[in-house]
Amino acid sequence: MIVVPEGRYGKGSQMNSRIISERSAAAFLAVVAVLASTVAVSGAPEAAARPSVKKPAPKLCLGAVDPFDRAVQKTGFFAIAGKDGELTGEEFRDASEKEMSTKTFLRSFDTYAAMLRFDKDKNSKIDWVEAQAYRLDLRKRVMSAFDANKDSRLKGPERQAANRALASGKFARGAARGGGARAGFMEKYDTDGDGRLSEDERKAMGEAFRKRSIGKYDKDGDGKLSEEERNAMRKDRGGIWMAATERWRLQHFDLDGDGKLSEAEEAEQREFQGQFRAMGKSLDVQFNDLDGDGEVSTEERRKIGREWRKSAVQMMVLAATYMDRDGDGQVSDEERAGFGKRVQTGMIKWMEDFGKEFDADTNGRLDKRERGAFLSGLRKNIEARVKRFDADHDGRLAPPEAIEMMKDFAREIDLVPPKPKSGKTGGGR
Repeated sequence: MIVVPEGRYGKGSQMNSRIISERSAAAFLAVVAVLASTVAVSGAPEAAARPSVKKPAPKLCLGAVDPFDRAVQKTGFFAIAGKDGELTGEEFRDASEKEMSTKTFLRSFDTYAAMLRFDKDKNSKIDWVEAQAYRLDLRKRVMSAFDANKDSRLKGPERQAANRALASGKFARGAARGGGARAGFMEKYDTDGDGRLSEDERKAMGEAFRKRSIGKYDKDGDGKLSEEERNAMRKDRGGIWMAATERWRLQHFDLDGDGKLSEAEEAEQREFQGQFRAMGKSLDVQFNDLDGDGEVSTEERRKIGREWRKSAVQMMVLAATYMDRDGDGQVSDEERAGFGKRVQTGMIKWMEDFGKEFDADTNGRLDKRERGAFLSGLRKNIEARVKRFDADHDGRLAPPEAIEMMKDFAREIDLVPPKPKSGKTGGGR
């Protein structure tokens, strides 16, 4: 079973610690909410991370990125492109085996697959105009990721970090895959350019996302949310869901139809909530009790948390691909808010449709017996989903399996990533 483990998310997170929460009859659908959240993947490391020793990186920016020497690049390109002035894959391979310098067009980070994304005439060759577009796109992405003071120049630590990133080859790989969100995340937060996120880099990414998530509500700018600020955020983000929850509450428990719950009706609602919590706890144990002792220990939650931290970037990227409606490679506050509303709307519709299956007398209200059937059906639905995506048949969902389940459920509620704009080559943020 997929769980959002305790300790995985930082203070102020919007995710619950278990997939079945106490607050909502549709809380197991929180797996999809991961797509909409931009919460910080934090949690204290098990032990202090060893400081990395950074080796000097070659001067890969010079001439190709900052400064971009058009004349040198053009001369270098035609020196390897052959008589027809177009670079083929074979010519690329031949040139890549020769010594490279700041005076050559090819650099160690270049790949032919990345260049072919700029092959406008689709002839499987690269002419100078296409090669220049490839270089300028690379420059744009590198500058976006490492020009911290936005002065259009790379100096000191900025240049060193950019050189290390280029040496790792991840910028060219990002372009070959289509760039986009993943390239943007890695370019921005993989500051030592080794192609992966260290504990410190992961913390920096988490803190950046936390600040962005609360920025609109942090009125006094102290980097934290007061109770008043937090309540404003909850009201804004949970508006649709809160309204639906109140509607369901009255629909199923306001037996006399007076628009409020009497003491007896409140008692019936609390009884149902207790049954729901019990089901949630049972599922939590069923899918996350790794040693089979009948409970989910702190160490088991930590182990699950470590599994999820390894998928942090993939989760962030997945979220961004669903949110980026205009396909510009960046997620605006408006896109983030809009996506959250689409998720809530889809989840509400799914739950209402699911509930109708158990309304035996079709009166629009689930009585006690029907609510029992609803809980049983919900549990079976969860178990069936887990079984379907449990590729290794170990009885629980590892992060990659859970991510596939999320994507499948997203499609079920008509939530699909927007199609990328034609000609988009990706880009950092």
